[in-house]
Amino acid sequence: MLDVLTIGRVGVDIYPLQIGTPLAEVETFGKFLGGSPTNVAVAASRQGLRAGVITRTGADAFGDYVHRALRDFGVDDSQVHPVDGLPTPVTFCEIFPPDDFPLWFYRTPTAPDLQIRPEELDLGAISAARVFWLTGTGLCQQPSRDAHAAALVARDGRPHTVLDLDYRPMFWSDPAAATAAVAEVLPRVTVAVGNLDEVEIAVGTRDPERAAGLLLDRGPRLAVVKLGPAGVLARTRTETVRVPP
Repeated sequence: MLDVLTIGRVGVDIYPLQIGTPLAEVETFGKFLGGSPTNVAVAASRQGLRAGVITRTGADAFGDYVHRALRDFGVDDSQVHPVDGLPTPVTFCEIFPPDDFPLWFYRTPTAPDLQIRPEELDLGAISAARVFWLTGTGLCQQPSRDAHAAALVARDGRPHTVLDLDYRPMFWSDPAAATAAVAEVLPRVTVAVGNLDEVEIAVGTRDPERAAGLLLDRGPRLAVVKLGPAGVLARTRTETVRVPP
């Protein structure tokens, strides 16, 4: 049984080694493991927890790098498999502290991690995990959306089923499609996490207190609103906590 099991996006982040420099002027880059659910699994492992990720890569050198990096971080990669004909995604970024990080995703014609199929899932492992973490990005295309639905059926409302809203507009046909997909999933998770842009897509407001309340109204027991440089707001039906930056 894993302490934390995540599903979804993975890639190789090609990030500039010059901070505050436009991408067109960057001269050197570093290569890093990336993707929201992958980062969560890595963070959990670094905290001493047993962590794994369910995802897909290309059958290429960057896919080999993903496996090696996961193992180096102590993350179980037994549910990470290649998809023929699709490259492992790469992502470029600009870094303008404290909170401006424009991203360019190379995930065409689609990404391997959106090709996870329901019949491929280890539903027993998903059910048994102490924390199961999925993202809004995994809902943007089929067959990934059906795989996420099957995983939520396996969870059957178990505590610590977490939806990271993870809204990336370039992955969706329009914002309304993302809003509708998230609305279907919120009643089946126990925790919802998102920044101000993401909660606005989910519930239609950027006001942190109101957004947290609306998220709770849709089913989760805990709503976490990330406020960037202002910290984090966490709310349940009976308690509100603000964490400073």
